[in-house]
Amino acid sequence: MLQSRRLSHFQSMHLGAAIGLALLLAARPAAAAAPQPGQKAPVFSLKTIDKGDARTLDTLGKGKLATAVVFLSCKCPWVVKARGPLADLVKQYGGKVQFVGVNSNQNESADDIKADAAQNFAFPMLRDEGSKVADLYGAERTPEIFLVDPAGIVRYHGGLDDLGAALGELTAGKPVTKAATKSLGCSIKRKS
Repeated sequence: MLQSRRLSHFQSMHLGAAIGLALLLAARPAAAAAPQPGQKAPVFSLKTIDKGDARTLDTLGKGKLATAVVFLSCKCPWVVKARGPLADLVKQYGGKVQFVGVNSNQNESADDIKADAAQNFAFPMLRDEGSKVADLYGAERTPEIFLVDPAGIVRYHGGLDDLGAALGELTAGKPVTKAATKSLGCSIKRKS
């Protein structure tokens, strides 16, 4: 008899914890699904980490064939590995494509992001307080890239490995053959 009461008490404790967790998760807004190639990219306005200038998706790529929205981190080893190849792509396509970094990691300080961006990236770095833009884009990893055309349509979503081919096709006026790929890297650190 005592044994069944303990089990019942144990079960009720777990049920209470499960209900509490469900309520907590329901209270937090869920991240949107990532816009797929061919779909409209969410518009945003963020400030640059160095000067605090407001930048929007609409104005970033003005006069360019596309904007590469690159979710980055100053602490992720995958991003450290990607710095050289990304710099090469910026040199090759920077005249035709506007690159912009977005740091959505809530565990990275503005000073660390600013120092990393100044040292490693030849394009604007934007700070995404509260991971709002990462949530709009459904971005999960660093580095993760969305290539957006002037009409605001996503033409590529994925990792750095296939970005060069996508940029080559897009800047040549061709459709992007491999428009969606898997991005490998560190998870974006959101506040819970």
